[in-house]
Amino acid sequence: SLQVNSFRPARHFFSPSANLVMASMAMSCASTAAVCTRCRRAGHLAKDCQSLPFLRLQSVAEEWAQRQARRAETDKQFEARKEEKDKKCAELESRKAAGEARQAVRPRKEADKWESESVGTESTAPSAGFVHEVDAAELERRASIDKEVRKLVKVLREICKLEECEHLETLQAAKVARKPDVQSELESVLGLARVRARNEMRREQAV
Repeated sequence: SLQVNSFRPARHFFSPSANLVMASMAMSCASTAAVCTRCRRAGHLAKDCQSLPFLRLQSVAEEWAQRQARRAETDKQFEARKEEKDKKCAELESRKAAGEARQAVRPRKEADKWESESVGTESTAPSAGFVHEVDAAELERRASIDKEVRKLVKVLREICKLEECEHLETLQAAKVARKPDVQSELESVLGLARVRARNEMRREQAV
């Protein structure tokens, strides 16, 4: 007769100590994978959290007051920094205006010198017979198209527009304050342009 051997799976038996080791390993893995839903830190659950208290330390009104105080302090610091920045910009504009005023003195002196030389030339011209009258309208036209003259005229036009505004920023107010200096510089530059235009027209007539 044939004998059929049936397959029986092997049974594994663990000792109590091995079961304890496996259980501790499972618990350690579970504790490592745990993440607290309150402080968002790993290693513990929300019920065991020691980072955040379970009871409110302050009332809602007190917390709101603290937030408002911190916001007011932040706004105060921002305003202080802005005021310091505006102050530095105003000082820079004042120094720039003072420098431009000092530079405007030199062209004025040169214009007076050239004007005196031009007058001296006119006084000696009758003896030589080279008296040439220049057209005043053409003289003003040539002087007005000078590059520096047009630049200063543009600045004065912008200042006049700013004067019509009710509210001005710090830089705009500093620009408006420069109007007397710009006008003085324009007179000096325009005088130089007139002298150059007059000499140029006389040379054209002498040819």
